[in-house]
Formats: sequence, C-alpha cells, structure tokens
Amino acid sequence: MRKSKQFISMPVVSLEEGQQMGNVKELVVNPTEKKVVALAVEQKGLFREHKYIPYSKVRSVGGDAVTVNRGASAQKSGSLPEIITLVREKNNINGARIVTENGTLLGIVDDYYVNLASGELVGMEFSGNYLNSVFNGKAFLDIDHVRTIGKDMIVCSDEALEKAVKLDGGLQEKLRGVKESTEHIWESTKKRTKELGSTVNKPLARIKRTKKDEPDPPDVNKPGNIPPRDNPPKEE
Repeated sequence: MRKSKQFISMPVVSLEEGQQMGNVKELVVNPTEKKVVALAVEQKGLFREHKYIPYSKVRSVGGDAVTVNRGASAQKSGSLPEIITLVREKNNINGARIVTENGTLLGIVDDYYVNLASGELVGMEFSGNYLNSVFNGKAFLDIDHVRTIGKDMIVCSDEALEKAVKLDGGLQEKLRGVKESTEHIWESTKKRTKELGSTVNKPLARIKRTKKDEPDPPDVNKPGNIPPRDNPPKEE
C-alpha cells in the first residue's frame, strides 16, 4: 500500500531494455471501479511526450522505481481511448471535499492509498482543519465507506463519521467520539463562563447596593453645613 503522491516523479524502468523510460507524472483513476487503471509517464527527451502504462502492465512498484517488462508497455494516448476519457474527466481526488449522504462535511482529501498489486484504492486521508468541518486534524476513511468519487467532491456513507479514524501524532480515535468530546468541551466552557460571570457580578451588585444606602457626605460649601470651629482658649 502506498500514497498516491509517493508515485509522482518515480522513474519507470523497462526490464527488457534495461533503461529508464521516464517518470510518473500522474495516476489515472477510474472513479467507478475505485482503482488506478494507468500511470501517465513523462518521457525523457526534449519534447517530454506523455505516454500511458495500463496498471495491469506494471511489473512492480518498488521503493525507488516502477518496473515494467518491456518499453512497449507505454502507449500513446490514441491507442488507449478509455484511459484518455478518464484523463479528460479530471476526477481529482486530492483536494476534493468529503461529504456524507446527509450533508455533513468531513474535510478535504489530502491523499489516497493504493494497493500496489491491484491498483485498487484502499482508503483516503483527509483534513478537517477549517471552518464547518466536524474536527481538526487528519483522519483516515476506508474506501468501503466511499459511495461516489465525483468531479467536485467525494460522497461517503453516513456511517463514515462512525468509521473514520482520526490520526493525530500516532493516536487514533473515532471521529464521532472527537465530535462529541469537542461539543462537550464547548458546552462546559460556555457553562463555566456563565457561572464565572455570575460569581463576579454578585459582589459588584452588593457593593453598588451598599454605596446606594450610605448617606451622602455634607456639602461644606452649602450654608448651614459649615462644621463648627473649636473655641479658642480664653486669656487669663
């Protein structure tokens, strides 16, 4: 299993000719079958012509290179009409939004995982660190919960919120628990803030009442309110 972005720029080597044919430019995905059906290869040379290798012709995907048996495995677009149709449809998975059938936005796809032997998609890694998402961080969703891979977004089952696993520094937690925990913290924060405000306001109210009940000090400038002077001592 490997992330799709790890394929990009990998050299493609022909075992029969013993030479590098070019580098992987992109993966061609069949959204209905949910699998990689071809590799787009940018050939070496001045014009950098693009050719396509059906994934069924891939011998192996190693740590450093993709191998095929013969250089003839790479074909021009004219001989692969079905693959070219998929290329033109531009169903870009990376960067697409993930929403559930009931309209809950889970996040945006960062990458997807590919089964190296078959080309089938295994799952998607997505982020929810933006407004209106149900959580912050990264999560993994198994491909079994993906219903539709469309041009604008990925539609998944309502169970995705229960089944998606949050990935955060090696810790894994179901998104439902994360969402409920976040909501609980928010409600607790609001309640605590309200209680704190009430605690602060009560003493202030008592101070105001106390000051209101106290008599005003006499106005020394007003006639009749001049305090009496002490009588000077009499001379003997």
